[in-house]
Amino acid sequence: MAKSRKPSGKNTASAKGGRGGNVFLWSLWSLNWLLTLWCSGAIWFQRGLPAPAVKGTVLGFFLILALFFQFRSVRNKRWLIGSYLLAAAVVTAWLTLLHPTGKQDWDPPFIKMPTARFSADGNSVTIENIRDFHYRSEHDYDIRYRTDTYRFDEITAMDYSITHWNGSELFGHIMLSFTFKDGRRLVISPEARLERGEIYELLPGFYRWYELIFIVATEEDVFQLRTHHRRYEQEEVLLYPTNTQPEIAAYLLRDLLERGNRLAEHPEFYNGLFYNCLSSMAPTAEKLGFDFCTGLRGTFNGLSDYTGYRTGWLRRDWADQEFREYKKRHSVNQYVEHLVDPPDYSQRIRPYLQKR
Repeated sequence: MAKSRKPSGKNTASAKGGRGGNVFLWSLWSLNWLLTLWCSGAIWFQRGLPAPAVKGTVLGFFLILALFFQFRSVRNKRWLIGSYLLAAAVVTAWLTLLHPTGKQDWDPPFIKMPTARFSADGNSVTIENIRDFHYRSEHDYDIRYRTDTYRFDEITAMDYSITHWNGSELFGHIMLSFTFKDGRRLVISPEARLERGEIYELLPGFYRWYELIFIVATEEDVFQLRTHHRRYEQEEVLLYPTNTQPEIAAYLLRDLLERGNRLAEHPEFYNGLFYNCLSSMAPTAEKLGFDFCTGLRGTFNGLSDYTGYRTGWLRRDWADQEFREYKKRHSVNQYVEHLVDPPDYSQRIRPYLQKR
């Protein structure tokens, strides 16, 4: 009867080493292709290489290096690895050293940066270049800008708006709307500043393609543009009342206007993941202890209304209201999309708020 042989420690260690080696190789392979994908995007989405042929040539050279990097049997592999890593480092450094200029050929809705002049006592502000376009379609509009003066101690409420497009729930566009005693409403909308004829796309926004602008506008401009005229994106506008105290809302508005002034002097890049319409407001919100727009919350900003609902920051219509019903009730398209230029637009999108 043959005796069973116990595997030697050497063989066991070899097996473990083999498994560990495979994990290491797979990790290296994955990191390599992640780096390759990121650098490929950085090469393609660069204004410094305007001609597609030039971009294609540079990108093709980089991908060939990345492809040879995968083969163990290639001769002079150390030279290839060094070339690949050097190319990746050059691409990364190039992207990092880019600076926004604020001097592109901007699309008309983004030409004028709003500017705020604060009174000596700090109680009021005069804002120039408040956007108040009249739209017949997304690309057919009357260019109108206003200059108005507001008192911070006359703010009565702040509302939180999320716009979803094409059924997306994870991502959205965030806006804040401030209500004043005289019935006027002022919206702050951090956006990617587009050049003439340009359409916003997600991927270029990861590679310092767009600059940031804090648009200051009327609700008839920024909300109605989305409820009536951007049909191809099927935008849904959600508008929620918040429990923010007027003095806190006044601080938020003042700080955002000051930051908008700085953007005019010192432009910044917009980033679809890390410095978008919500996370760009984080420096202001963090001063008040708000964390709903930081980290992953700022990235997946389309879910921020649930966070606000759960924490009680958004004001509920009644105590035991389910979030799904709450969200449906505050989708404003249903109240106005069948109307053309309603003069009482701001009231119609708030049928649940008869008294403010």
